[in-house]
Amino acid sequence: MSTKINVRSPFYLHLVEPSPPLPDFDCTVAGLVGFAVDNQGIITLPSPAVGVIDSISSDDGDFANNKFPAEGTDTSRTIKVKLLIPVGYANTSDIFLECPVTATQAGTTSSVVQPTVCTTTVTTSGSISGQSLSVGGSSVDIDLAGFFTGETTYAFSNLNPNLVTAALSGSVLTLAPNVIAGSTTVYGIGRDNSYPATCEATQSIAVTVTDSTSAFSCTSPTNPALQGGSISQAGVITNPTTLGTITKIMATSGGGAITSVAANNTASPISHTLFFDITVPSGYSNAAATVECSATFSQVGTAPPTFTCSLANLTGQSIARNGSINAGTSSLGTVKTPASGVQFSTVDVDTSRTVTFPVTIPSGYANAGSDINCDVTIIQPATVSVCGANTFYRSSGVTTQEGHCNAAYGANKAITSTAASLNALLNSQVCQGGVPFDGGNLYYGVFTSSASSAFGAGAGSYYVINIDNSGIVQELAIVSCNTTGGGAGVLV
Repeated sequence: MSTKINVRSPFYLHLVEPSPPLPDFDCTVAGLVGFAVDNQGIITLPSPAVGVIDSISSDDGDFANNKFPAEGTDTSRTIKVKLLIPVGYANTSDIFLECPVTATQAGTTSSVVQPTVCTTTVTTSGSISGQSLSVGGSSVDIDLAGFFTGETTYAFSNLNPNLVTAALSGSVLTLAPNVIAGSTTVYGIGRDNSYPATCEATQSIAVTVTDSTSAFSCTSPTNPALQGGSISQAGVITNPTTLGTITKIMATSGGGAITSVAANNTASPISHTLFFDITVPSGYSNAAATVECSATFSQVGTAPPTFTCSLANLTGQSIARNGSINAGTSSLGTVKTPASGVQFSTVDVDTSRTVTFPVTIPSGYANAGSDINCDVTIIQPATVSVCGANTFYRSSGVTTQEGHCNAAYGANKAITSTAASLNALLNSQVCQGGVPFDGGNLYYGVFTSSASSAFGAGAGSYYVINIDNSGIVQELAIVSCNTTGGGAGVLV
């Protein structure tokens, strides 16, 4: 059926094709493949087609320390995979999505999935003591050859690369701390040349990464400690993620526990500030203590959602030494340069400026096509910049925050900064060779020492900074890469 519209001259129709709504990121889009559990209970993580794995969990009662126990007969195993939601999806602001995956673990006595049950030729010898590492400290080497009998080859399982980076050279397993504290279990594996016809043997290694000089709080080591989460129109609460363990949700500070809120049957969103009791993880000076932190959520109603500056997610804004303004980019909507002629005067010292950027609201939100104003605080560099004395090492520059995930990159270019530590680099001045470094608004991996393979594929979590043309750090993020050359970052 068609519709005929008659318009009498001199009137005209101006029709614009509407933009399609953004899709939701769901488990089908994530496309997790490759999940497996071997007959000793060692897990092979699935690879996502889209997104990056943050962590895993399981409701199975015998799942412990990122491993299932060996079973005599075939056993179905299910884990829940928590993924970082990439930018460009309707639910990006939720930050995380949890997807279940299932595989069959072959039995050690009888099996259908592995018709020929493996024979035992490799056994363990003694045990490997727990390893204590410190954030920013040295790595540790473990020679697996001393802990197995009958083996000829070695492997390892590390399901928490955000906490610790593992690498194997011959029989030597190297464990290196990353930038957060916590605890995990890494497994050393011994096999012979007939594997999988012969059984592997495993040794568990308890690893603790400490940051004993720092206390866990609502703003450290990540700010905020609670990230993501949501409240549905029906009132269902999806917990935010945190390095600790959420043990209680409250509607008021110190109040009674709740599990949901009332449904929002109005056309307008409702703001809820919820309070969460968090048990501090090991590795911090206040480990095992309870810290209460709050988070504010917008519960959608029956009307289109409101577009906010948080959803716009402005990045790359900067001010040159001559005072001119660079509009940068936005994740959603279209960011505009402020009104024509807006330019600051030159300054003799680095100066903080607050600039208001108009952002055009995209389709799918209330008031689509109109503008909202978003304030961004930017450092205008001095005409004569002062270079700090704190030395760091950077990688080559790439155009996106996760751009190093396609390969391994070294930290081989010395830079200096006014910041005293990696997590203080935001808004600091960066110099190279004694002069402000022209970063070209690119993204650089940054580390505390020179290293041949510090960023990108296989490097675990690492810091990335965006440096503008004047050497000012405009963004600071922690990035994790997946196995398919992609990655995701969380702004610090």
